[in-house]
Amino acid sequence: MRPRVRRALGVGVAAAVAVTVALPATAAQADDAVAVLQRARTATVREDFSGTVQIEWLVGGGWKSEKVPVSATGGTVQVGEGTRQVEGKGHDRWIAGVSGWQAGWDQPATLGVPSPAKHWKLSVAKGPDVAGRTTTVVTATDPRTHVPRLRESVDRATGVLLRREVLDRAGRPVRAVGFVEVQKLGGPRSTPPTTPARARRSAPRAPKLVGALPSGYVAPRTVADRYVLTGRYERADGTAQLYYTDGLFGVSVFEQDGDLDWAGLPKGGGANSVLSGQGREYQVAGGTVEVWSHDGVTRTLVSDLPAPDLSDFARAFDARSDAAGGLLGDAADFLLGPFGWR
Repeated sequence: MRPRVRRALGVGVAAAVAVTVALPATAAQADDAVAVLQRARTATVREDFSGTVQIEWLVGGGWKSEKVPVSATGGTVQVGEGTRQVEGKGHDRWIAGVSGWQAGWDQPATLGVPSPAKHWKLSVAKGPDVAGRTTTVVTATDPRTHVPRLRESVDRATGVLLRREVLDRAGRPVRAVGFVEVQKLGGPRSTPPTTPARARRSAPRAPKLVGALPSGYVAPRTVADRYVLTGRYERADGTAQLYYTDGLFGVSVFEQDGDLDWAGLPKGGGANSVLSGQGREYQVAGGTVEVWSHDGVTRTLVSDLPAPDLSDFARAFDARSDAAGGLLGDAADFLLGPFGWR
């Protein structure tokens, strides 16, 4: 008899952005937009900063918000404080909780990440001031519906991403993260803190980058014809962890042997139907979370995609799993991903 799985759902970071009118996109603009996004993804390698970010997310028609401190020092990024803190440097990830520091993945993804311009129509324009800083805004529009789905406001002087706004299928904001106060940005580099070194000695082994998963788990190379598997990991508890991206949005997939323990799930959330049956959906500060069982395996998705888009991903993932006949696919941040803290 398979064990019943209780899945813990974490809370992270995401917040507010102003709507900006972008210029019509051209091929040159798309190239410029990709360059702006790439500069933002690597900003923490070059720049130190500190301040406060505000997270806003839509739940049941109402908005929730939270403010957290954030800093980047010598390439090490810290978000939050106390027992609600995430820290990263390079590909290392560390999460502080009531039981101490836990290790995230510490090895880079090995497969190709698609260009943001592959699936999105990108445009670039002068953006709104964010926390007193002048920005350039990149808007990603769905070429099929001509509706904007994402806006990122990047500091013109340093390239640091200051605000990110996720929009629904009607172009309305549903989730955003952005600086409301900047205490330091740019200038001389500082010595990074030593927390990751201390955490590495006490935390359990980080997820291991692997070339194959245990029998019964699946890792389709692509999902929904746009999301590409870029990392496949095995955690110390036997859970498989996959990472997919379309160049702008990322989806983390966790697979664990056993049926879902519905009684063990956190309160709240809403029912959501996936291909294989009923699932549970949560909107939290860190993103959208979906959990369900399929063929005796519990699956959990975490992403900053809007809920309908993540549900579509879940259905497509199940469909690809069925097509694979239960065998391995060809080839697998969230919180930190949008700011280059992947």
